[in-house]
Amino acid sequence: MKLTYLNAFLLILGSGFLHQTVSAQGCVAVRQMGGLNMCSSSSYNIHKGDFQIGTNYRYFHSWRHYVGTEEQPQRQTTGGGHDANGNERGNAVNIYSHALDFNFSVGLTNRLQLNATIPYVHNERSQVLRQTTPVKDTFRYSVFASGIGDFRIGLNYWVFNPEKAGRGNLMLGLGVKLPTGRYDATDNKVPQTNGTTSDFVVMDQAIQPGDGGLGISVELQAFRQLFKNIYGFANGYYLFNPKESNGAYKSDPNLYVKNPLDTKVNMDTFVGYNIYACPDQYFVRAGVMTSFLKNNNLSVSLAARWEGIPAYDAFGGQNAYRRPGYVVSVEPGIAYRLGNHSFSLYVPKNFIRNRIQSANDITTTNTQRTLKPDAEAAHGDAAFADYSISFGYTFRFHRM
Repeated sequence: MKLTYLNAFLLILGSGFLHQTVSAQGCVAVRQMGGLNMCSSSSYNIHKGDFQIGTNYRYFHSWRHYVGTEEQPQRQTTGGGHDANGNERGNAVNIYSHALDFNFSVGLTNRLQLNATIPYVHNERSQVLRQTTPVKDTFRYSVFASGIGDFRIGLNYWVFNPEKAGRGNLMLGLGVKLPTGRYDATDNKVPQTNGTTSDFVVMDQAIQPGDGGLGISVELQAFRQLFKNIYGFANGYYLFNPKESNGAYKSDPNLYVKNPLDTKVNMDTFVGYNIYACPDQYFVRAGVMTSFLKNNNLSVSLAARWEGIPAYDAFGGQNAYRRPGYVVSVEPGIAYRLGNHSFSLYVPKNFIRNRIQSANDITTTNTQRTLKPDAEAAHGDAAFADYSISFGYTFRFHRM
């Protein structure tokens, strides 16, 4: 059975929405760079001179805390003080993320596409503060970070001629992620433990619009006809972010301890990894899809996804703060095309969440165990979402 252009369009639309579904999963900051795959995800039949524009909206709410793969359910019910009735409240960090991407793609040839994406994000982080003075109290408050995220520009190339490769094809991509999003966004009137408020407090890494690094990405997409109108597909993506740190401080850069062993000069030692990292990130996805209706305008898909950030970058230094980890999810999706208009909806549901040890965790563990072999491993936590929602729309302009 020969793959028609319409079938191919829906197949790639259904199999390649990396740019519209990869997003932060909570405290594990998979960067919302706006476009891991651009409009090329629906570009199998973008001919030379064709132009496509699109937008995509993503949302998630993270609130479930994990150390490794072990959930910390007590964060939902304890540590947050008590309400007016004396009931104990939780101290879990909650993140609400909204992202809107604007995608552009043009056919340079029948096999080569140029793509660009401009993202906008609005993120909220709800957290608990235990006040010590003047009145001891524990309460929840929110901080916000919003603005343009990190732009991405890339080229995608179909290895086999789409005019002839009706049963399957392979696409290779190379892109640049620009550090256009703020990585040191601040909020003001942030409550402090001493009962005062502070202005221009740098927000947590998980809600920053950008990461401050100039990145290089490589990716691939592939699909193959399996049986009649059923196709298999796979996507892969890796962002190399060589810059070690963006220079924004996780905590007050003046936080230090005096070195009691130094009697010659008054040396200060920074506590922990205070500067935010520019981490690598990755994404892998594979599944099956099929199409329906008279002209196969409607397609449905089911995929497995694995995405996250590693503890160590492939290139560059590691001495900066990050929350590495990954999620594995099952992703049902639906796509519909009406003329030059295309719509899609994907709702990946996470069933594995893993906050792996960071470079700092590993270094601390090794240091402690040189003094005490059975010392407990250092292992930070992170909040994850149960699911995310991605809704997309594209419009195709054909060459004259």
